[in-house]
Amino acid sequence: MLILKNIWNDCDYFGRASLLFRYAGYIFLAIYLFLYLHISNNSFNSLHIFTAVVAVVLPYLLFHYYVKNNNDKGIGIRQNLFDFFFIGWIIGLIHLPYIPTVIFSLGIICNYVAARGFHKLHRILLIPTGYLFTLPFVGFSIQENTPDIMIHLALSYAIIHFLSTAYISYTFSKTMQLINKKVTIQQKEILAQSEELKSLNDTLQSLNNHLEEKVHERTKELERKNEKLAEYTFINGHQLRAPVATMLGLCNLMEYSKEVEEKELLINKLTNEVKLLDITIKEIRLKLETDQVIVDKVKKVETEHSHFEKFKDSVA
Repeated sequence: MLILKNIWNDCDYFGRASLLFRYAGYIFLAIYLFLYLHISNNSFNSLHIFTAVVAVVLPYLLFHYYVKNNNDKGIGIRQNLFDFFFIGWIIGLIHLPYIPTVIFSLGIICNYVAARGFHKLHRILLIPTGYLFTLPFVGFSIQENTPDIMIHLALSYAIIHFLSTAYISYTFSKTMQLINKKVTIQQKEILAQSEELKSLNDTLQSLNNHLEEKVHERTKELERKNEKLAEYTFINGHQLRAPVATMLGLCNLMEYSKEVEEKELLINKLTNEVKLLDITIKEIRLKLETDQVIVDKVKKVETEHSHFEKFKDSVA
């Protein structure tokens, strides 16, 4: 029981419906056979016992094989071949009564068409094949006078069979609609996520490009600052240092000078050096301000050129 429960849990709706439907049909046909034998006063033999055993065991074996192959729908549909053969076998054992033969054959054919369509419909030839296999055991005969109870049972089987097929087809169709609806929703979600990811990717690409431009600009700016720093170091070491050294020397001379005229001369020279230093500082400041204006204009021109190139690429 535990093994059967595990197999049942692993099976899908199609396999479970096929098992229940097949068991109902096979057991009904077996009961119909034994009822026919009882009414026609025919004796039971090993062939009939074998048929009953097959009606009980075969549906389970087919169900187990279907689940073992991961609920393969192709295998489930091909298992109808056994149903065709079994129907022909039963028809042979009850000696071809007209109405039951038509009902049983039509029922199994409709079941196959509902599941498979008209694809490979030649498989229904297994019905007469099953009948032919009974000829060596029961011979050929046609039962013309079928008891009313047998006809009523066949008609009941037909009604139940067609209603069951319609219900299974309807349930399967609803299940497929739900699955298709879920798939459609998932496709829309995947499409929305794909568009969102594309937008994020474009944003990241834009940020990367902008970052590269910023890094390039900052690098140029650092290079310019380094050049300015080197130039300032040169100016400090030569243009500024010379007046400062002269002023320090004059101050030292004033400390040792005692004559007033000499001190006045030193003060005049010191004043000149201070003026010279002031002029030098103004020149340096003017040069730095002029260079900065030039750098700003160059950056403006480079920006306008970059915008023009992007506009030209977009137009092309």
